[in-house]
Amino acid sequence: MDASIVAYRLGEIMLAQSASGMAHYLRDQHTIAHSHFNDCLFMRLLLQGRLRGRFGDEQVDIKRGDIYLTDMAQVSELWLAEDCRHISVMLPRSRVDDMAVHGKLLHGEWLPCRMLREHLIAFVEVLRDCSDDTVTEMIKATLELLRFCLRTGETSSDRQPAEDARERIVRYIDQHLADGNLGALRLQQVFGISRAQLYRQFAELGGVKHYILNKRLQAVLHDLCHEPHQNIVTIIGRYGFSSERQFQRAFRGRFGMTASQVRAGWQYKAEADDVDGGSEE
Repeated sequence: MDASIVAYRLGEIMLAQSASGMAHYLRDQHTIAHSHFNDCLFMRLLLQGRLRGRFGDEQVDIKRGDIYLTDMAQVSELWLAEDCRHISVMLPRSRVDDMAVHGKLLHGEWLPCRMLREHLIAFVEVLRDCSDDTVTEMIKATLELLRFCLRTGETSSDRQPAEDARERIVRYIDQHLADGNLGALRLQQVFGISRAQLYRQFAELGGVKHYILNKRLQAVLHDLCHEPHQNIVTIIGRYGFSSERQFQRAFRGRFGMTASQVRAGWQYKAEADDVDGGSEE
């Protein structure tokens, strides 16, 4: 079995990226009895592949984009049906109070899960260039988003985005991030709802303006990292930012560094990877 893992110890949590081929993992009573991590939880975001999990007597199918949680003091078993990639966070059990989490599955199409997923991906992408203060804030945001998901809960209707008004609005936002006029007024007109109704839909997400801004910043971050030759001004214009000063202030507030610092960090990483690859030949 081929497997790899890169892990970062960040204060009270551990953040890891991992990849594995087809595999079977069992955490049984014997393993638990000899473990030093029984006061911890594992939160895993499945980035690629599919798997089946058994948590106690419950079995669940886990697909790409889902997030699932494991109490390290309880029995669990995983069957990876194909090559899988994860982002994982190990955290103290006490950080989610007395919530029942073992085997908890957050479905990838559920909006709070999507928020947590996008945050984890962004955390990994900017981690190497983060200051200690920024890492602390990112850890805080991770735990707050996780507790929000667990407190909010999920119903069957949450897993039917085509029938959910907020999900329709979210999809519209995703498709029109480049529109400089995208905002509350446009959404009211398109969906025929009042300002009060719109704000109720997004109140728990910090408001519709805050949500749109975060989506735009996430999109810029992705393109900065994956389009290294594209001009930064072109990228920010692509997502509806009319003022570079406004963008830089918002980006630094969200990620703790400027867009140029993110770009420089990724260019350095790419050059280092090229050198490493060349030295092996």
